[in-house]
Amino acid sequence: MAAQGKAANSRLAGRARWAKRIAQWAGSGQTQKAYCAKRGWAISTFQWWRARAKHAVAETAPVSFLPLTLATAPREAAAVEVELSSKTRIRFEGALAERATDRLLARIR
Repeated sequence: MAAQGKAANSRLAGRARWAKRIAQWAGSGQTQKAYCAKRGWAISTFQWWRARAKHAVAETAPVSFLPLTLATAPREAAAVEVELSSKTRIRFEGALAERATDRLLARIR
């Protein structure tokens, strides 16, 4: 069991070390290739850790929902607009809005 704890601590230390390196690169103004070459790192390793860090952030990012007020309107005028945290907006109108809303609600429930 102690060996597993040491391995887990080692992985966490590696993640923290690479997260720090990635943050330092982001502020350096250098390309990934130049930054890695100067430090003697394989760019593929740097890119792997960078992709892994992005994936970890996406998995742990808090999810928030905005209040939704539904109003009755004629079917022709029905529209649903969704704004993602990235400020991307998706708009559904007419019959598509109704189907999209039904599918979204079914997934949430």
